Amino acid sequence: MLKLTKFDTREALMQAAAQHLADALNEAIARRGVACAALSGGGTPAPAYRALAALPLEWSKITFALVDERFVPLSDTASNENMIATTLSPAFAAGAQIKPMYFVADTVERAADFADVLYEHLHIDIALMGIGADGHTASWFPGSADAALDPASTRSVIAVHAPQAQGSTERLTLTRKAVARAGRLLVLIAGADKLARLEQALTQQDAPAAVLFAPGMPPAEVFWAA
Repeated sequence: MLKLTKFDTREALMQAAAQHLADALNEAIARRGVACAALSGGGTPAPAYRALAALPLEWSKITFALVDERFVPLSDTASNENMIATTLSPAFAAGAQIKPMYFVADTVERAADFADVLYEHLHIDIALMGIGADGHTASWFPGSADAALDPASTRSVIAVHAPQAQGSTERLTLTRKAVARAGRLLVLIAGADKLARLEQALTQQDAPAAVLFAPGMPPAEVFWAA
């Protein structure tokens, strides 16, 4: 069953998402001494990241990872790491760390090899996921996600070529295996169209985003506002 929490405004949605992330990070610090959140890019979660950065967390004990990345350098405005570094800048100034997914390489596949080594043993306490209009999540795009979603895959990060993807058609993404290791999932969506797309995906199992709610995945909560 879909665990959906609705908010009256987008501002309330973003504040709640920030607090949910903070709670997961604080719980992990209390349990393990350190914490890690994997974050998605795009425009939707940026206000939540700014709200999170304003909270009084033990930032030196927190690491951020990427759910996915475009095969572009950090200086590129399409870079997810760039967006996360900007919106969470107070957290990084206070000692938080980030695990990059982009590496300078001749091919996106080679960059994914470097990232896979870095992410292979990463303990993710919570992953924040989004959903695209085409039903993608992370860089699991329809027609391009088979390798990333393969339950038998041994990789944590994989290269994806997605002709329909915005920003860059060459991507790096966490695999299903890596997301399945997360302690919990928060799916953050805004707009009636995104909610309808999610409900359609779950009913028809026709979109990669439906995998987030499949057996064997961590508990997923959906936060939504119109």
